[in-house]
Amino acid sequence: MRVSTFFTLLSCTGCWRPISWTSPLKTGIYNVYTLSVIVFTIAFFVSEIGSIFTVENVDEFVDITYILITIFVGFCKLMNVLFFRNEIMNLVNMFLEEPCATLSMEESEIQLRYDNRIWRNALCYTIMIEASVVMTIINSLLTNFQHGRLTYRAWIPYNYTSTIVFSLTFTFQLLPVLIQSLVHVAADVLFVGLLMQICCQLEILVSRLDKVATNSMATLRRFVRHHNCIYELAETMNNALNLMIFSQFFGSFLVLCLSMIQLLKADVLSTEFLATIFYLATILLQSFLYCWYGNEVKLKSIDVADAIFQIDWTGLGKGAKKMLLIAMNRTRSPIELDSAHVMTVDVDFFMTLVKSSYSMYNVLQNSRK
Repeated sequence: MRVSTFFTLLSCTGCWRPISWTSPLKTGIYNVYTLSVIVFTIAFFVSEIGSIFTVENVDEFVDITYILITIFVGFCKLMNVLFFRNEIMNLVNMFLEEPCATLSMEESEIQLRYDNRIWRNALCYTIMIEASVVMTIINSLLTNFQHGRLTYRAWIPYNYTSTIVFSLTFTFQLLPVLIQSLVHVAADVLFVGLLMQICCQLEILVSRLDKVATNSMATLRRFVRHHNCIYELAETMNNALNLMIFSQFFGSFLVLCLSMIQLLKADVLSTEFLATIFYLATILLQSFLYCWYGNEVKLKSIDVADAIFQIDWTGLGKGAKKMLLIAMNRTRSPIELDSAHVMTVDVDFFMTLVKSSYSMYNVLQNSRK
């Protein structure tokens, strides 16, 4: 398991102090960095909330809410990782220890294949998300900065008309957006990567079934213990990252509606239209990745029953058969991640999310007429 894929990005965003940084000096420096990220984000958030009370129409309200939700969701992900650091570390250690650790060359190949997929997905996802942010920054520099306007409507408690003060304020607005985009990337890579690691464990579990029919009861007990451990992994992950799941889907629901409204306002040939298209695509991709790999975990946990059924039962004793029947019965309750028992991480919920967003969009669009 390539742990560095998960934690390198998290360390860059201030929500994961590197494990090797144990000295008081390094710990203090990183804590200051983390506090700076939190303060910058809260300051940006407060300035945006303050500007809500000065809006004059629905369009201005949409413009503010559009970015406010995105920053808030990123902040929730950041705090989730900060507060549940120990639980996440324990979760990762469970993947590296027995019975989840690889025992043969075949299992190592399965693990390597999933590690490579996680790395490729993380790279492509990072490029796409940051390309969307860069597009927004370029659009703002070409339009807002040259005309002396801030990127986002905000409440600023001082006069920023001078060139130097305006430039600093302009940078202050874009810096939290850039940081939170990296938080989104790091948190999503962590969440999806852990889901893929659970898929990997289920595939390794199935590969061990061939040995169950030919080896001793000790092999069967190891198989059952591994099966139980995978369910514990999923439960631990669901409890540790529950806030991340809720904020992602709730935020996506609102942002999808507001993004489509912004597309109606923008000129098709403008950079604003292109930037919004990129942003809408990334929001859809975020939720889709959560749901797709959550659905993969669910399906692979169900497939374990079919794999058990297909082995040679004739050479097994009565006790071994009972243990396998219990394992098969457990697969009738597949592994499902959820938040508040309402938002289930699977493809069906993604379709519900898109349909609900479109319905909400129609309501908002009618209110503008």
